[in-house]
Amino acid sequence: MNEFASLPLVRAIGWALCHSLWQGAAIGFLAAGLLLAARNRSPAFRYRLASLALALIVLAFAGTVIWLLPLGATEISTEGGLLAPIFERGTVAGKWVQFRALATPWMPWLMLAWGVWLCLRLLKVGGGLVWLYGPCLGAAQPAPAEWQGRFERLHRRVGIRTSVRLGLSWDVDSLLVLGWLKPVILVPAGALLALPPEALEALLIHELAHIRRGDFLANLLQILAESILFYHPAVWWLSGRIRQEREHCCDDAAVQACGDPILYASALVGLEELRTQPKLIPDLALAASGGKLMSRIQRLLRPRITQDTALLLAALIPTLLLAATLGAGTFSATASDAPKSAPKAETAASEPVDVDFKQIRVKHQPDAPAYPPEAKAQRIQGTVEMVLTIDPDGKVTDAKALSGPEELRACAVDYAKGWEFEPAKVKGKPVSARFKLTMRFRLR
Repeated sequence: MNEFASLPLVRAIGWALCHSLWQGAAIGFLAAGLLLAARNRSPAFRYRLASLALALIVLAFAGTVIWLLPLGATEISTEGGLLAPIFERGTVAGKWVQFRALATPWMPWLMLAWGVWLCLRLLKVGGGLVWLYGPCLGAAQPAPAEWQGRFERLHRRVGIRTSVRLGLSWDVDSLLVLGWLKPVILVPAGALLALPPEALEALLIHELAHIRRGDFLANLLQILAESILFYHPAVWWLSGRIRQEREHCCDDAAVQACGDPILYASALVGLEELRTQPKLIPDLALAASGGKLMSRIQRLLRPRITQDTALLLAALIPTLLLAATLGAGTFSATASDAPKSAPKAETAASEPVDVDFKQIRVKHQPDAPAYPPEAKAQRIQGTVEMVLTIDPDGKVTDAKALSGPEELRACAVDYAKGWEFEPAKVKGKPVSARFKLTMRFRLR
């Protein structure tokens, strides 16, 4: 142990860990002030600012180790390293010498504890990589041909030159990106059923924005910085801020591509509703549900609510009042001239309206049913296409299977009857609606 304690590298790292406390605090306070001043700037600017601050803390730690290493164990323990020139006068110098004498014997133990914890952190990161690229990616299935075509169009639209693979997974509860050179986007299998196609496309654009920015590699370096300086609060604060601004950057890209912030915000909410039993996804993967979801949604909607909506309402109020007046007069005249037409209108209104599934929002999706034993024994897989009828409250009143393996139809119908939807509306009024729903059965 004495030979280990006398190594210059051991003493240098020990004292560098001590100096990193004030170095990180100084850089963290400076970054906090700059980020506060840049609160009205773009998320990309704040992301670069926070990333630079985190990099400076790591570089300060590495630079301190390099600066102290040539001094040797004796000089570090007797001359005080970096802070000695600052405390050469008065009683402060004496206190520093006293502290240095007490702390020097503990430097090897400090370095040893830091090294053990760093190894544990790196083992955790390695375990996450093994799970992501092993069981998680290995169990992923190819997306349906329709979605492969949609994804290829989105891929070209975003302007990514590298090849990106799209897969379905039962092991994840949010869209996520894996890899840098050969990226893969994994989509929860239930998202294809529960989310409208336009909403899912917006979420895919969010993940493609991560790939275009090279966020997987940046996130890997960020996790390495967290592992090295795991003990510093400023590092964790800056790291959390980087992840938040990274998600804001990709949110902006998705909104710009789809052109509707409300659609994208509803897609985030719908994705969160799918997470009935959230799964622990390693920080290495970039998930669409990452960051503070509620703050992301509020950020997307707040500017529209406070400015655009207020101006729109101010412009529409006179028009709405005039339309209401004219409509009331027209209705009263029609009612007096044709009193017998009302029952026919009510009868027509009671008939279900044929709509597309993408126009219907899922209010409640029950847990996936058990795979039919007979179909499981025969290794039967397939897709069941059904037609559902819902009442004005959004509850399923009828479900019929149109196509698909006979062994899977009964299970699909029973499962569909447990769903609840937001009411379909025609001219603002809830009505009965009829639409097609596709359910896919896959054996793991």
